[in-house]
Amino acid sequence: MEVVVTKRDITIKDVAKTANVSVATVSRVINGLDRVSEATRKKVLKVIDELNFVPNTIAASMVNKKTNMLAVVVPEIQNPFYTAVIGGTVEVAKKAGFVTLVVSTNGDEAEESTYFESFLGKNADGFILIGTHKTADFYQTIRKPTILVDRYIDNSGHDGVMIDNYRGAYEATKHFLEYGHTRIAIIDGKHDFNDGKDRYWGYQRAMVEGGVSPDPKYHKQGSWLEDSGYQSTLELMQAEVPPTAIFAANNLICQGAIKAIRDLNLEIGEDISLIGFDENELAEFVKPKVTVVRRPTREMGTQAAEMLIKRIKDKKTDETNPKKVILDVELMKYGSVKKMN
Repeated sequence: MEVVVTKRDITIKDVAKTANVSVATVSRVINGLDRVSEATRKKVLKVIDELNFVPNTIAASMVNKKTNMLAVVVPEIQNPFYTAVIGGTVEVAKKAGFVTLVVSTNGDEAEESTYFESFLGKNADGFILIGTHKTADFYQTIRKPTILVDRYIDNSGHDGVMIDNYRGAYEATKHFLEYGHTRIAIIDGKHDFNDGKDRYWGYQRAMVEGGVSPDPKYHKQGSWLEDSGYQSTLELMQAEVPPTAIFAANNLICQGAIKAIRDLNLEIGEDISLIGFDENELAEFVKPKVTVVRRPTREMGTQAAEMLIKRIKDKKTDETNPKKVILDVELMKYGSVKKMN
């Protein structure tokens, strides 16, 4: 018997009835899921085309409990590092048919918790998270597929995409040592997460291996923001015995250091040697160009999105053996490190 559909709004039920399949089968075809034979898939797609059916994503999500929405949760969106991670995520998500919602926690644990307890936590299919919480307890409450980016918490039960922070800091410090520097300062922030800890220990290890005892007065620990980099650099360079080299442990600290050096009427690569961690606009355009530890920032977002979408489609997580991807870094040597006599 031929099924006739009138010219009212076509629904997913109309498609299912015309194709003589279940609504769930139509939903699986629309969302590109497995467990549908090729013959059935072609039949459903043919009916969709004939009826000129436009899928209602809200209705579809009610059937299969999927919204095709990924949430990217970051501490803030002004840092170019975070925006690059977001860009890589959006690129992959769009190709896979997912929309991306970006939210900022302002670095506040309570705000981060609220997001996961509200609409976002209930409706997103999965999360890419640069977290603010410092212990595993919070992350263990997230029951949907989640990829932790940059900041990884052991025993969280989730996959992670990171870079080799330790090696980056080690290579930067070693480069100073190879150029004859021994008064090498490091400016960083609190060691709440693996990234800060690993950079500090990479610096320490290179110093010790180079036969130089790290001097506590050359370690300035404030925040990971530009103002802290600026103030710390002023204090270091105005000390009775200033360092000859500064390792700025993130992009914003490096920007602050560059501004402070400029305001002190000093010349990078002559009066003070400088290496930054992660590229930034000031490091790119000052003369001489600042040597930096380059990390594959956008790739962190693309890899995280690919891992997350696979987890979502597989409909499972491996909480006992989460996958950790560590991407390599590269020391880009320019003209900001002076060779000592």
